[in-house]
Amino acid sequence: MEAAKLKVLCKNKTKEQKTVLEYFLKECGCLAKTISDEEYMGMITNRLQALKLKDKALGKIGLDIDQVSEISPVNFGGFVFDEAYVKKLADGSYVSSKYESTWIFFSSTQIYFYTYRFWMDEDKKKEETEEYFYRDVTSLSTSTNEEKPKELVELKKGCMQSKTELIYGKTIESTKFKLVVPGASICVSMEGTEANENIVQAMKQKLREKKSS
Repeated sequence: MEAAKLKVLCKNKTKEQKTVLEYFLKECGCLAKTISDEEYMGMITNRLQALKLKDKALGKIGLDIDQVSEISPVNFGGFVFDEAYVKKLADGSYVSSKYESTWIFFSSTQIYFYTYRFWMDEDKKKEETEEYFYRDVTSLSTSTNEEKPKELVELKKGCMQSKTELIYGKTIESTKFKLVVPGASICVSMEGTEANENIVQAMKQKLREKKSS
């Protein structure tokens, strides 16, 4: 992105927000410098730790952990690419300026969701809580969704090192966890790992047990 346009976007931003915008949008060829991918992931980790979302989730649903320990609480997290600044890393994975973390709790009769989405480039957040009776749940699944970034940065070779290039109009696949009840559903971000797939299978088994009891 041109320096003048980036300067306008950074106006009235905090120091951290400016750093994030530069990480995603500043041309990184030749002498230009931004934070590293590892440093950006560290910023995400620090934000999650500071938010203490598990405690926040329990406060929002109004229950003690002893009341929602039918099985161990589940935490899914992942980047949201839709209408966000996105960067493709050297290993082919993607990061974005939006992140979503969801805590899922299980009582003897219900499943509780608490989802917190935050923006790294602006003062914006979104919280949601939902609860469902086991008897009403028709399916638990993972799916792949297409999301369209606001701007996508990809690494290219040039100037004796890597540089960045803005790509427009490209969609990115993201993995979601989905719960469906009659007439409604909830879909949250998750990493498409084997460990998370195993967690989903354990949740399906618990749902089958509850429906057959």
